[in-house]
Order: sequence, then structure tokens, then C-alpha cells
Amino acid sequence: MANYGQRKFVLNHSRLKRSLRQGFKLREDGSLLATEDTVHRFCILGRLDSNLPDCKWGRLAMRLELAGDMILTIRAFASNQPEFIQSGKVTSVDDFLLDDSVPAQRKEKLFGLANGVQYSGQRDVLLYGQEGRYLWLWLELDGVGTAKLSDLRVYAPGDIFLDTFPQVYQNDSDFFHRYLSIFSSLYNDLDETIDSLATYIDLDTAPAAVLPVLAGWMGLELDGDLLTEKELRRLLRAAYPLLSVKGTRQAVEGIVKLFVEEPVYIVERNLLSGAQQESGGSLYGDTPFDFTILINRGSDEKLRSKLQMMVEQFKPLRSRANIVFMGDCGTLDGFSYLDVNGAVLQNSPASLDESSALTGMYYLQ
Repeated sequence: MANYGQRKFVLNHSRLKRSLRQGFKLREDGSLLATEDTVHRFCILGRLDSNLPDCKWGRLAMRLELAGDMILTIRAFASNQPEFIQSGKVTSVDDFLLDDSVPAQRKEKLFGLANGVQYSGQRDVLLYGQEGRYLWLWLELDGVGTAKLSDLRVYAPGDIFLDTFPQVYQNDSDFFHRYLSIFSSLYNDLDETIDSLATYIDLDTAPAAVLPVLAGWMGLELDGDLLTEKELRRLLRAAYPLLSVKGTRQAVEGIVKLFVEEPVYIVERNLLSGAQQESGGSLYGDTPFDFTILINRGSDEKLRSKLQMMVEQFKPLRSRANIVFMGDCGTLDGFSYLDVNGAVLQNSPASLDESSALTGMYYLQ
């Protein structure tokens, strides 16, 4: 990205870890999570050092996801001095703001005395008028609900277009400057998006909303939200080798094992003897093109829907798949294999909230 003299300060995990927080949970990716445990939350950050005296700070931006009735308040001020005089003593601004014992009213008063700015209900604000080597930020979230603050960043300066105009138009913080900042912000965000396009096709960094698009590029058809984000990423990582053997037993077995940890057995009807086909009844299908996927676990209809969707895309042409969850079985005509899922019938009471199946092994009291 061409910076055009603009500097970007990212408020990452290590920087936020040194902040004073209450009501926020800091995640490893540098995002702040607000829960419903409290209605007042705040995060006060230590100074951002530009290493430039009289630095003109430009813009604070972030991604904000709110669920509930909540409002975000942003306070900021800049100074060339990292200390101030308090009761005749030289006091570090960081020590003062990051001290949990100092009342919030006194900290708010310092922001006011330093000619700081305050915004409410916004996630992208201009810091025009704040000049100094150091910048201090205070994020406050009030209300009921949950929220997530991520991708926090500060730009200095905020506008990159003003210098292209004649000197007579270059008046900081006037109407024209602020109006021009709208286009500068859009341009900067678009420029960063273009530079980060590689992250959209990286399965480790691609946003969840992009994953179905990547699946479509590979010819995979997904039905609604059947697959979780974790399952979808796992599928995409294994898609290329599976697609290269599409239409084979290896592909079907591979796609099933992406979603099932238990043992899986694939029985092809055309490989069975006549006696085996008759003994299996409807288990092994009716035509030579049928095959059965035996999964050694209890019945799971949601998993069945996932497997049906994926197996249909990887099975041989004209073949029909039959998915059977074997589980523990104690009857000889209930898909029972003595060396796999055979069990001695033991009558036991069943509960309606324990996924009990009334197959002869359970009874209601």
C-alpha cells in the first residue's frame, strides 16, 4: 500500500493487553468482547508514540458489532509531553490514566483540560485538532447487550488529498478539509482491502462469509448453513485431493471421514455374493449401482443431512448411496455385526432427554 506520508498505528493484542480494561475480554486476535455481565465497560490505552513532535493525528477507525441497546463513546487527546503537574508533582499521564484507583471523573477532567475530543455513537471518527507526539484514547461502552470491537487503528494524518490542492485551500479542520476526509477515508479503506485480497483466499484468514464463495469456485454446492465454519474450512483444505479422485470409493470414504471420527465401512452391492445380498435385505440396496455407508455411531439426523449433501457430489455417476448409523444393536435383523456393533440385549429404562430410541432395548417407566 502506498502510504503517501500517512502512518498507521494498529491497536493489536500486545498494545491492548497493557491497557486498563473493565467489562471487556481481550481475545488473541486483538478484538475486545463485551458481555452482558455489566452495563458499563471501558478501555483506556497507554500513549501512542508517533516519534514526531506536533504530530497531526487524523482518524480513529474500528469494526464494531453490536447486539442490544448500547452506545460507544470515544475520547482522545494529544500532547508533546508524557507528564503533567498534579498537586505540585510531576506525574506520568500513563500512570495516572492506567491507575484503577483514580476516579473516572478525574481522568475525564484531564481529557477536557487537554482540549481532547469526545464522540458518541460512532466507530469512525476524525481526530483533527489533536496535535502532539503522543495520543491517548479512552473507549467506553454503555448499555445492555453484547459487542465486539476489532481492527482498531489510528491514522496520522487522516487526510492524504489536502496536499494536492493549492495552499489557500489547506486550512486544517475547516469545512473543506473535513469534507475531503470523507473521500480520503474511503480511498484508504479501499486501498487496504486491495492490499489484503490475498487473505481472502487463504483458508486460515478468509472471513467466514467468503468461505461459501471459495467452495463455489471449486464446484462444491452447499445447502444453507448445514456446515459450521470449522467444518467448511476443513472441507476446503481437503477439496483438491478429493476432487482429483471424484467418483471413486476413495473420494466417498475421504469426504465421510471429514465429518465422522468413528469407524466407517463402505459396502458395494455388486461385490457381494448372492447369499450376502439376500441376507442384507434392503441394507445393501436393490441394484448393482447401490452402495452402503455404515457408520459405527448412534443416529444423527443433522450429520446424515451433511453427509448426504457431500456424498452426492463425490459418488460415482448413477450410483445410489445408503447411509446407515449402526450404533449398539442387540437384534440380529437390525444391522448388527458381531465384530462391530453387536451387543447383548439388556432392557433398561429410557428418558426422553437422553436420545433413547425405542428399538426394544429401552422401555418407559
